[in-house]
Amino acid sequence: MLDKYTAFVKKTEILCKGLYLDENLINHYRNQGIEISYGRKGGAGPLGGRYFLFENHAIVNAALWNDPQKSDFVVKENIDGYFKIYDNQNKIEHSKLKLVQNPNYYSPEYKTTDGIPMKKIALVHGIDCLSSTIYQKCVYQGCGEGCKFCGIELSLENDSTIEEKNHTQMTEVIAAAKKEGRCSHMTLTSGTDESIDKGANRYIELLKGVKNKYPNLPLHIQIEPLEDLSYINELKDAGADTIGIHLEVLDQHIREIITPGKSRMPYDLYVKNWERALEVFGKNQVSSYVLTGFGESPDDFILGTEKVISLGVIPFITPVRSIPGRKDLPTTNPNVMVEIYSKAAKLMKEYGVNPLKSKAGCVRCGGCSSINDAYKSI
Repeated sequence: MLDKYTAFVKKTEILCKGLYLDENLINHYRNQGIEISYGRKGGAGPLGGRYFLFENHAIVNAALWNDPQKSDFVVKENIDGYFKIYDNQNKIEHSKLKLVQNPNYYSPEYKTTDGIPMKKIALVHGIDCLSSTIYQKCVYQGCGEGCKFCGIELSLENDSTIEEKNHTQMTEVIAAAKKEGRCSHMTLTSGTDESIDKGANRYIELLKGVKNKYPNLPLHIQIEPLEDLSYINELKDAGADTIGIHLEVLDQHIREIITPGKSRMPYDLYVKNWERALEVFGKNQVSSYVLTGFGESPDDFILGTEKVISLGVIPFITPVRSIPGRKDLPTTNPNVMVEIYSKAAKLMKEYGVNPLKSKAGCVRCGGCSSINDAYKSI
């Protein structure tokens, strides 16, 4: 059995590199009842892939590549439910991973009462985190200033979702996921629209509808900084339990390149939003995605991360990952990431920030980042 630190390191390596899957093996696995194929075809945010469990039950969201140049880690035979992952570079077995199976409601026959396939409404992230992009358009993408790591509108182009979801559709999918034990908390994210509320009113309507049906289901929302901070109070009152206000890139010069639309929002506005959110949502319930791998120095990255942590915000640190249809993004060095995660985890303990106490969402799931694993292992 892997110890916590070893699992943390191996998970970080997979987050950075992904896994190579020989396309000739896909049908072989399917004949064994294992549905596995290449990952990301769209979606909001920086990550996308398939979820696997290590032997110690640590979870990792692994990109699956069809190009052996993309990763040294090769998916080999499946024995007793675990894939053997072979490290081609070092000529050794890297790890054993169990694929988290897709839920049954992904099948085409599962539809909402208005005829939409349930898979187009919400997906299971990790083991039991139901996740949905409630509005699949973004003003920044529309005007050519979209974030370079985000494929939010690719999902629409691929017909894998619908533009906007409502609370009736959402509660029907929640019911189906709960029957399978695949929904104990939920992540709700959204593209930004042109309204002054940045989509808060859309969230409020949906949150109220979901909480009316499932009052005890913890809900996480993600929204960009608001000029009118009263919306943060309204979001909490409507039923949100945790909130992510995502800076994404710490360095302002890199922000202007990677997140050109969002980069015009000053850092001070994030701070004001984080501080209000902490007052409203409470300790350990406010987070911010922070991506690394764009060329910033590790020391500068940690300095920036400490500023976020010192306020009481959980930094959900992820290595940047390429997506289909976009220019390849750089690969993050796993050794550097291990160092970053370790230092960030120590800083969180120093400042009394505990990601393991998050009630819902990405931080609670933890599959796309090793920050929780680092926190547990030091």
